[in-house]
Parts: sequence; C-alpha cells; structure tokens
Amino acid sequence: MPKFYLATRIDRAAQAEKLLEAFKSRGWERTFTWAGEDKGGAEGYPEVALAELAGVREADVLIVLLPGGYGTHVEIGAALALEKPVILHAPDQKTLDNPYPCVFHYHPGVKLLVSEVVDVDAVLALIPASNS
Repeated sequence: MPKFYLATRIDRAAQAEKLLEAFKSRGWERTFTWAGEDKGGAEGYPEVALAELAGVREADVLIVLLPGGYGTHVEIGAALALEKPVILHAPDQKTLDNPYPCVFHYHPGVKLLVSEVVDVDAVLALIPASNS
C-alpha cells in the first residue's frame, strides 16, 4: 500500500479533506495525522516533532498545500534530504513569491502545481510511477 504525508497549516485541514479522501479511496495510507496534535503544549512538542519526521520518512511522497505552517518547510527539507518526491500546490504565484521566493520550491525533486483549486487528479498524475 503506497503511503503519503500531507504538509500544510492546521487551519487548512478542512480544505485538504477532498485530497485526503481521494488518496484514501485509491488505497493510499496517510503516515501521520497532525490535526489535533497538541500534546499539552511545549512539553509535548518534541514528541510531535519526532512523529512528524517519522511520518515523512515512512511516506512514499510528500504532498504540500501552500500556504503552509511553520513546520511545512522543515517537512519539505526532510523529504528532499531523504530523496522523497515532493508535490507542492500553491493557489497562485503570489503565494510562492511572498514574502520572498523559496529556492526549494524549485528543487528538481519538487513538482509544482499552481491553481486556485486543488485538482486531485493533477496531484496524482505527478506522483512518479514507482511511488504509486
């Protein structure tokens, strides 16, 4: 069963639901569900950080919905360091360029989608055949 990790801001969880359901219906397993991961504040953060990195490590592909949260670019960096494919969705070019462009959005291991709406089929089409 192929596995994926979804990186975005927690407040975008509802927007990510369509994508999550589409992956699940196609037999994909999500490696980490971060929504609701409070763990009691700062004392629980180390456990959450380790679990999130383990989720990236276990995934066959990292899916990113921008704008992301503080950890989103850490997750992108971890996936690239582990040579995992990254599919990055941005709703517009402005999101990619502000407050300044991030060179890692254009890394060779990143497939970039820019569209107002997340197109599940377009995301799936960018996953390398060996990972799907």
